[in-house]
Amino acid sequence: MSNIEFVKRVSIEQVEESLDLAPKFDTNGVIPCVTVHCQTQEVLMFAYMNEEAMKLTISTGFVHYWSRSREKIWKKGETSGMFQEVKRMLIDDDQDCLVVEVVLSAPTKGGEGASCHVGYRSCFYREVPLGESSDSKRSLKLLEKKKLFDPDEIYKDVPNPTKL
Repeated sequence: MSNIEFVKRVSIEQVEESLDLAPKFDTNGVIPCVTVHCQTQEVLMFAYMNEEAMKLTISTGFVHYWSRSREKIWKKGETSGMFQEVKRMLIDDDQDCLVVEVVLSAPTKGGEGASCHVGYRSCFYREVPLGESSDSKRSLKLLEKKKLFDPDEIYKDVPNPTKL
């Protein structure tokens, strides 16, 4: 564990106006984190960090998350080789949400990095159509036309984190 200490939350003024790092973790002990590409600003993924994951991210410069499905700390890229190197971490006004700007490392020289375990660059590879429609069932619009890697090849025997 790192030697990073978070400040105890004592007042609204302290949380909103001071330079104290006093994150608020929810009742499950996590804080939401939106991860974006530092150059393109595309949203890559959404996940949670617990206190340990946040401290590890700050101290190592590589993103760590709390996996709710696996119930453990997860260093992004430790299985796939596609790490997320932190360039900047932002915390919102009431310190209960993070935005992490990252650079993606590629698993192979000259390849492209990705964040999604399905194989796409971003976990947000589909768009929800808006507006009125005669079709009562909405079909999503695919935004990324090709996968950057084959998940079966990269993850082999690692269980899929998606739960029904």
